[in-house]
Amino acid sequence: MHFFPHQHCQIKNPLITMGTFDGVHLGHTKLLKELVRRAKAANNQAVVISYFHHPLETIFKDTFPYLLTETKIREKLLNELGIDCLLYLKFTPAMAQMPPEDFLKEVIYDELHPQEIVVGYDTHFGKDRLGDYNFLKQREDKYDYKVDIIEPYRSNGKIVSSSWCRECVRAGAVETLAGLLGRPYSLTGIIRSGNRIGHQLGFPTVNIFWNDPNKLIPKTGIYLSKVTLNNRSLWGVTNIGYRPTVIDMSELTVETHILDFNEEIYGQNITITFESRLRSEYKLHDRKELKAYIANDIKKARELIAKKEEK
Repeated sequence: MHFFPHQHCQIKNPLITMGTFDGVHLGHTKLLKELVRRAKAANNQAVVISYFHHPLETIFKDTFPYLLTETKIREKLLNELGIDCLLYLKFTPAMAQMPPEDFLKEVIYDELHPQEIVVGYDTHFGKDRLGDYNFLKQREDKYDYKVDIIEPYRSNGKIVSSSWCRECVRAGAVETLAGLLGRPYSLTGIIRSGNRIGHQLGFPTVNIFWNDPNKLIPKTGIYLSKVTLNNRSLWGVTNIGYRPTVIDMSELTVETHILDFNEEIYGQNITITFESRLRSEYKLHDRKELKAYIANDIKKARELIAKKEEK
């Protein structure tokens, strides 16, 4: 396939949808579940057309922190929803200038010959985003497919969107965010060695080097978190920030004190999920005051854990 160089699927009788699906939030889940339901009912394949990274990277030729869901996590979530095939579109500057008619014919029709296309309320494609549901509807007979639109998912009357999810990440509103995603927000990465200041304070931490430079990191502050490490689930307290009391670094760091844990785990993969925000990051007077704050953070964390485990 010319437009899908990374595809490994044998596609037959596809029902398709397309989009970035960053976050795989509850709005995405609603659409994807409907796609899978229809595909199974017709004994066809549920196919998603997406991108390795957001098209904005191609358009602006830059990397910037926007990504809600790393590629491997997104693939796992789509697989769990029952998607049969995920096709990564080779999005190039030339494709960004492709009129929607050319995109529909050359990318969708010539490559896939879909029997049905299922789109969300905000699906757009082609130059200037001129392709949408109405555009597809007007061309059903010409390209021999059926198109349907899935109404948006709403929370408290507001449409759940990736933009809203990003607002929550930037605000540190991780509990609200979990309600939009249908799961806690997570960060995956590798444990790297640090300057061991946490050890000196009596609260050793692991420093996380996140896998994707485009990953959107929550607002600076202290969070109750869950840690997934070698298929184990542990509780932790995560600090996101610049450590102004001890170093005042210009580089953002993510470090987690894993509760009741004392093992050497440098170089291992780790996933942090953010459960609750405990407080903001402060510049304190000295390490003694910092140590007292950390002890209080851990006390608050244990109280929250006890409440969560009672449920």
